[in-house]
Amino acid sequence: MSSLIMRRGGGPQLNQKVTINLSSPANTICANKDGTRVAVAGRKIFIICDTTDQLKEVCNLRNLPQKQLNLNFSSNHVQWNPRDENQLATAPTNSAVVLWDLNKRTKSKLNHVYEEVHQRAVNRVCYHPRDANVLLSASQDCTIVCFDTRQKTVTSRYSGAESVRDVQYNHHNDHLFAACYESGVCQIWDRRHTDHALKTINAHSGPAYSCAWHLEQEHRIVSAGRDKMMKVYDTQTAQQRTKESYSVNALYSVARVRWRPQNRNHLSSCSHLLDSTVAVWDVRRPFIQFATFTEHTDVVTDFLWLSEDILISCVKDSKLVIQNMSDASHITDRATPVSISLRPDGTFASSTSDSNTQRTKSHSSNVPSRNPIQFRKHETDPYQQTFLCHTSYLHKYAKTEEKWLSDFKKCSKSFLIEGLPVDKLCDHNYQVCLDHGKDDAARTWLILKLLYCGMDPQVSTLGLTPLQLAREQEQPDSEKASLQDSSDKGNGETTNTMKDKGIHMYCMYYRN
Repeated sequence: MSSLIMRRGGGPQLNQKVTINLSSPANTICANKDGTRVAVAGRKIFIICDTTDQLKEVCNLRNLPQKQLNLNFSSNHVQWNPRDENQLATAPTNSAVVLWDLNKRTKSKLNHVYEEVHQRAVNRVCYHPRDANVLLSASQDCTIVCFDTRQKTVTSRYSGAESVRDVQYNHHNDHLFAACYESGVCQIWDRRHTDHALKTINAHSGPAYSCAWHLEQEHRIVSAGRDKMMKVYDTQTAQQRTKESYSVNALYSVARVRWRPQNRNHLSSCSHLLDSTVAVWDVRRPFIQFATFTEHTDVVTDFLWLSEDILISCVKDSKLVIQNMSDASHITDRATPVSISLRPDGTFASSTSDSNTQRTKSHSSNVPSRNPIQFRKHETDPYQQTFLCHTSYLHKYAKTEEKWLSDFKKCSKSFLIEGLPVDKLCDHNYQVCLDHGKDDAARTWLILKLLYCGMDPQVSTLGLTPLQLAREQEQPDSEKASLQDSSDKGNGETTNTMKDKGIHMYCMYYRN
């Protein structure tokens, strides 16, 4: 049995944080049409919980002798019948599709098993939103199968080129459903036409893991995949290549994506790797999360919205967490309102706000009229959300030439690279660098003269530190004489020798 842990005082209500310890990790979760019960399923768990009675476990579908349990009781996905709250369908870890009936008088609630329908594991099952007798299943064997649950038969089969990761019926059109594939393609199918898809969208650069039709807009759909992208498409467009209406870049690969009820621009997502949060995104602001549920201690395997503000999620560490939107972390409240934009030519602009900020809230309010007993209600857009308003200032910065670059050009134009011996050229260029305050470049010319002409006692102390100068004065006369002889031998070199040794190219570099 699952134990109930309250994070706050008082009775267990859905507007409070609640954590249930499960007997085993859950892979999927689904609610009935009224949201009064939820089914939690996994490899070693399959239970029904009542959300109106202290989240009490009302049924354990695996409560059977061990010898009667098989892979049909291990589920990758569970779906509740949209009409009958006692009918469920699951996608086991084998290649079957299983129907369950909670009204059965026997201890085992297993109603029917579709065997040998798929050749590989089933990833998703999906009931028709209005016709409760139509069921779809998506499998790794590149097929989608449609069942008639009344006659326990297969009515149609839809074949693709890749493994099918997700399948979802349209909430507004009785004949349309969408499917996501391993290749990153999202296809729109008409269930009356089994030979070809109506529309094919190249949505992702990697596998597409999840898709979801909009709850209010018939032709809007979102898909998510391993490439960390969530893309919203308008399937009504007649263009051959459908371009996304919105694109949201998540932090990690997205395993589940759902629309938030009563909020037409809000998406929610979770990842099966590294990330242990459920993120809520506003498609109009795709670069920062609108809200984040951070109560989880491990990665989230699945989640669902019971209402606009109540979220239930199952976690890999055998926990079921219920949270309210008021408990979520709103990153936008803590973000610094600063933006910057850079152009290829080096020009950039930044926008900063002043210290005076005010919060504006869009909500329905009851304002009293002259009669204090009567109230007048002001209607507002229910889809508007709370944002921070700032008075911002835009600063534009043009690209200007830096001083060091200007001095560098002046030096290079005064350099000599021919017409004199090498030692004289180095002396001239050394003095040019000193005149322009380029001490490092001046030392470079001294090093070049030392390498190709030997040490000249008259200029050997130029550019030296006091400590180096003291050491130079202590040097024996014999060593100075040898350096003088090598310097005299180098004074006869011409510009051609300089070119042969590569200094000519070095000077040309400075000049250009």
